[in-house]
Amino acid sequence: MQRIQFPRNALALALSAALLVPLAGLAQTTPASQQTANGQTAVQSQPQASTESKSKPRTLQKITVLGSLIPRAQIEGAAPVQVVTGAQIKAQGYTTLYQFMNSLPQSTSASDFGSNPTTWGSTAVNARPVDLRGLGPQYTLLLIDGHRVVDYPQPQNQWFGHYTFQNAANIPTGMIDRVEVLTGGDSAIYGSDAVAGVVNVILKHQYQGDDLRLQAGGDTRGGEQFDDISWTGGRSGDKWHIVYNFEHSNRSPLWGKDRPGFDAVDDAGYGTWNPADRMFGYQYDQAGAAALFLQNSNGKYLTPPPGSCESFPYFRRSESKSVGTSGDVVTGPITDNGTYCAQPEVFRNWVLSPGFRSNNGYVYGDYEINPNLSAYGSVALYTTTGISQTQRPFAYPMGGLPVPFYDQGSGQVITNYARQWTQLEMGTQGNTYDKEKYWDLRVGLKGAILDDQFNWNLELGSQKYIVHEDYTGLSEQGMFNFLFGPQLGTTTIGGTTYPVYNVNQQRFWHPITPAEYSTFGVAGTNTAASKLQDLTFNVNGDLLTLPWDGKPVGWAAVLTADNQGFELSPDARGNTINFGDPFQDLNIAQGTRQHYAFGTEFRVPILSTLTWDIAGRVDKYHDASIADIARTWHTGIEWRPLPGLLLRGSYGTNFRAPGMDAIYLQNSISTVGDYADPLQCIENHQASCPGFQHNTYFNQYSGGSRNLLPETAKDWTYGFVLDIPHVQGLSVQADYWRIELDNQINFIGLGTALTDEAGCLTGLQVGGAPYIAHAVGSEYCQLAIANVTRDAAGNIVAVHTGPINENYEARSGIDGAINYNLQTENAGAFNFSLHYTNYLTDYSRTLASDPLINHRADNVMTRMTATANWHKGPWDATLYGLRYGGVRANNYGGCETLANGIQPSLGDPQCVVYTDHIKPWVIWSAAVGYRFDKRVKMTLNVNNIFDKVGFITPYAGGFQFISTLQGQNYSGRQVFLTIDYKID
Repeated sequence: MQRIQFPRNALALALSAALLVPLAGLAQTTPASQQTANGQTAVQSQPQASTESKSKPRTLQKITVLGSLIPRAQIEGAAPVQVVTGAQIKAQGYTTLYQFMNSLPQSTSASDFGSNPTTWGSTAVNARPVDLRGLGPQYTLLLIDGHRVVDYPQPQNQWFGHYTFQNAANIPTGMIDRVEVLTGGDSAIYGSDAVAGVVNVILKHQYQGDDLRLQAGGDTRGGEQFDDISWTGGRSGDKWHIVYNFEHSNRSPLWGKDRPGFDAVDDAGYGTWNPADRMFGYQYDQAGAAALFLQNSNGKYLTPPPGSCESFPYFRRSESKSVGTSGDVVTGPITDNGTYCAQPEVFRNWVLSPGFRSNNGYVYGDYEINPNLSAYGSVALYTTTGISQTQRPFAYPMGGLPVPFYDQGSGQVITNYARQWTQLEMGTQGNTYDKEKYWDLRVGLKGAILDDQFNWNLELGSQKYIVHEDYTGLSEQGMFNFLFGPQLGTTTIGGTTYPVYNVNQQRFWHPITPAEYSTFGVAGTNTAASKLQDLTFNVNGDLLTLPWDGKPVGWAAVLTADNQGFELSPDARGNTINFGDPFQDLNIAQGTRQHYAFGTEFRVPILSTLTWDIAGRVDKYHDASIADIARTWHTGIEWRPLPGLLLRGSYGTNFRAPGMDAIYLQNSISTVGDYADPLQCIENHQASCPGFQHNTYFNQYSGGSRNLLPETAKDWTYGFVLDIPHVQGLSVQADYWRIELDNQINFIGLGTALTDEAGCLTGLQVGGAPYIAHAVGSEYCQLAIANVTRDAAGNIVAVHTGPINENYEARSGIDGAINYNLQTENAGAFNFSLHYTNYLTDYSRTLASDPLINHRADNVMTRMTATANWHKGPWDATLYGLRYGGVRANNYGGCETLANGIQPSLGDPQCVVYTDHIKPWVIWSAAVGYRFDKRVKMTLNVNNIFDKVGFITPYAGGFQFISTLQGQNYSGRQVFLTIDYKID
């Protein structure tokens, strides 16, 4: 069994010291201490001599800062931690925690879902994960007040691969005191998932009075509108505190129709237009936009009756033509495939940005029983209803239906058909509503022992997250019966016997009413739930005082036990001709996991200027996998050779336990007919490969695996923090970081399976660029080809998907920051900050036999934010800038399309290699606030001042067109007004 290794000497040192704690505690004394409201230790730092006040590092009350269990009085430690207050988040114009987190230079998405939750077929449109370092949301751990947040119940969908993550969308911004971000792994402190980083959201635990906050605004281009109401208050007595927050938020969806120029399939870049598109006009049927047609046994469309296409809003009568080519030349002949009804604006009623309504409530209280013992507790309840849509139901010859059939009215054998149901016919029935409930209950005791030498905290928590996803399902049998009526016998043509039907001309070729749709339409509900019950005991204090410098050795330990469970319950009707969900994805799973962990940490002041930190942790799992035990450790060093200068470094091992969905996902079979076939697109020399409804179907076989091990990782950082001499308030810092992730669980989803099969067979990507992800003929390529079964005609018959431990990934980069605080006598106070991240390398491979490829240029290489804040009297203002570096454009490395629409292959004399990049994405935002009196303040925010929206590159096609991975969006300028009113 493969495990994360914890060197024996380090483990022995940690455990031996832990055993000596009681003896050391009896012999030592420490300064008086107290505890913060959330159970973290706060010890007053010793006063500094006045002659040293300018040369000592910045200090504060001793508190537990992210990345360590030991309280400290210095802001900076061995690992870089960024701390941002709730007030700063609001000043930068962010209305949700997720928006702020996604703006951090260290936060970047390497997955389409992470940057764009409206992707076709997404099963988690309400969720907003945090993705540090671009490794994926599953490698960033989200904490609230130091405790782990339960996993979001719905894993990501079958096309992109399953993985679990935590949702950052539920946390009410009105209750945020500060957010701490550790941009590196720390499993030795926090356990599983702390691979790329840890985010700890600290909520307000002391508040006096009541504040009402009203906020409203929207897009100046139209579309999204939002309003928030937040009430935050608190009371306190001699021995008790209570804090409460109630928040209502509403966001309307942004629909495709709100952004003309992005709602039609022919908005695709001109480089994707093939010879037929350029000669005869865009061929919508080849792009999945054929909305209404009947096709005969010769593959020809039956001409729609007069007025039929025109009776539907946004349908268009269109001719389907193709032309023969030879090499780089259009030779003919021209083939007329007939006429059909197209729906060019196929994305018109698709959601570009989901809408939601949420109501959140939070109450926290604590009570001092005696000077050495306090009790505390909290209750949080979050409810959200999300609104989305990326596919309306449509009738098609799903496997199991009597197709082909003989149509009595036309006298033709019908082999394929499509009937798209429209908004006019369905109203809001096509929308998907994700109704969520999440609650978090916590109680605890905290205190001090041994004359206040050690502080302890015992906490019990229970979390549960429930999602009910209500959607419009597909009853293909019901649609067939409604459109074609009962069987009228059989007939034999050319030796083949066909069932006989008579197409209902009015129902098929003309709009119906919502009442008629309801006679065969079906609605479904998928339910998912996750839970986490945990018991945690923390203790920390000073073990002993070193004789050579009089400084104490800090120590902390944590012991935790938890029970985790989840369940995926799709609609019981399954995925058949009588019922199915629009995305042909069937996830059934249920399982539990018990987990126990012990960790300990030591902080040793070796010299007056040199501090060493070491920590170790053991995690034990009981579930259906073979994960068993993970052992991790880390160490860090802090050296302050000169006043105002910190040199630091850290190294650690980390891990991620197999996701419960990867373990417990039941074996299932789904019938798939709407998909993109990269192999077919490559063979046809297509520049892009949009999915569409085929007239052939295949079975997708998927399921979990019990033979999964923990994913292992290691990371290290080194850097400096410098307070610039003789310039008060100016500091700079820079850190190099590197993360290596091995034994990574790769869920081979449908998209990955088909893409790799095509690459391994042809050596090419769609668009003609070389396929370099895996060596052709390698062990992986043999598996990839075997996972896809095709018939003699090249049609897909079956695809096998599922999780496996295999990938290796290594990323490195540099983080930098400059901060400057300037106080003036007459002009007010100024604060300037600049944060920058540069990704130096991004290597990955699947198997050891595959080449190690640097994907740095495929993702955003640099990200930068800049903030300028001013405050004077009742006025304050903030200017905020965000810059994402450029990335390679679609088709980079492939051949440019010729003027006739043919795309040559690499090596062709006509090939001109396309090397364009998408230019950097830069937006500016501003806020101006004025306080009228002690009760009322008004703030005007303008996000994206210059009203930028994403743009379509020459080889971009399909939904969506723009580079969402780079941060581009459709919203444009947003303006909103905030009124803060202090009730008392």
